[in-house]
Amino acid sequence: MKTAPDTEDAHPGRRMPGRRARSIRWFLALFLLTLSGPILAEDSSEAEKQPQAQKDANEFRFLLRKPPSLRFGKLFRIDFRAKFQGVFRGFSPPVTTDEGLFEFRRKRVSIEGTFLKHFEYEVESELRREDHWKDVNLNFRYFRNFQIKAGKFKLPFGMEQTTGTMSLDFAYRSLLSDNLTPSRDRGIMAHGRFWERGLNYEGGIFVRDGDNSLSKRSTGAERTFAGRVSGTPLRLVAAPDYLRAMEFGLAMTSGTVPEGLKGLRGQTIVTSEAFFPEFYVHGQRRRLGLQWDWSPGPFSLKSEWVQYNDQRRGQSIRGTDLCDLISRGWYAAGTWVITGESKAGGVEPKKPFLEKGGLGAVELAARFEVLRFGSSEHIGLASRSPRAANILENSNRAWTVGINWYLNRWVKIQTNGIREKLEDPQRSPIPGKTLFYTWLCHLQFVM
Repeated sequence: MKTAPDTEDAHPGRRMPGRRARSIRWFLALFLLTLSGPILAEDSSEAEKQPQAQKDANEFRFLLRKPPSLRFGKLFRIDFRAKFQGVFRGFSPPVTTDEGLFEFRRKRVSIEGTFLKHFEYEVESELRREDHWKDVNLNFRYFRNFQIKAGKFKLPFGMEQTTGTMSLDFAYRSLLSDNLTPSRDRGIMAHGRFWERGLNYEGGIFVRDGDNSLSKRSTGAERTFAGRVSGTPLRLVAAPDYLRAMEFGLAMTSGTVPEGLKGLRGQTIVTSEAFFPEFYVHGQRRRLGLQWDWSPGPFSLKSEWVQYNDQRRGQSIRGTDLCDLISRGWYAAGTWVITGESKAGGVEPKKPFLEKGGLGAVELAARFEVLRFGSSEHIGLASRSPRAANILENSNRAWTVGINWYLNRWVKIQTNGIREKLEDPQRSPIPGKTLFYTWLCHLQFVM
């Protein structure tokens, strides 16, 4: 969501431009159409009942399932996917946005599948004129324990950032994920798993350090190494069954930032204006991340911590070195599927909406997070100057609470309330304001 501060009251009741009104009508029509999911589900179940011998035959077959799939025996498979998300929202204090009170956030189509048994591919595009290519990559998986992936994809850093947009517990990713994690870039990566996913590793070299580092002033760090190790170590000890699936992870990135006003900035959820601006940096850019994920039955608990450092070699007003620009962020989140469905692997409604009187699955969610920017040392008077030796800190603390309604396997409705509290009123998107509220209703369709 990209918005701008408003010097006057917003006008929620004003008439929208014709293009925006058409977008809303088009999105709602698509959303209502997907409520026919029970019909598609029946078709999919019939396909599943076909004899196995017929399924493995070397002939082209089209299967209507989630997702629809075209197959030629075991030699070739192409799955067709589509992802659409729209959100209605309101703000306090009032702000205006480029999109208005409704934003058609994502319009993505993709194909993915396998060929020659050992190759996997993915091509995903956003339906817009600029920057439309998302994931475009090829994976070689002859060995389960050692696979090679090349192309454009997400760097292996950030548990929530590397979770698909359609599988998030909240309408928006955390401040940590949007501001400190890399997201996508071009590169090559080795990855694999041992002991039935008990230990997973990922490590690769990328052209830069991801889309989230880009801005009008910065192209991000240059050649970047990223790696992550995760696993379920409690499976190796005599722990109770409900603890054995607890997953822990450690990740890092390292790259070099060219000299300039290219430090990462901190943005609120509500506006595109920074509560912490870009600073002059030069040298190594490093990230360190820890993650924890536990999903027993209908519950889930997740947490991440990230520290980010930029060196500032020769960036003082006298041309001498400064202490590192540093940021730390963390969040803790929990969910409860009150209708009883299992959380691990994604919520699948036991009784889909409109199918045999079902109401779908309902989930409660809450998250608390903190994001702080400053310098690694605090010698002398703190300042907001982009070349300050002791950077005056600023932080953002946010609460998000929500209800997720899974109507069927294709449709989800999320309602979220967000409260953000800034530390420094002079570096606020609206000067003098430190408290922001956002209310939103998020509609999602995925095939």
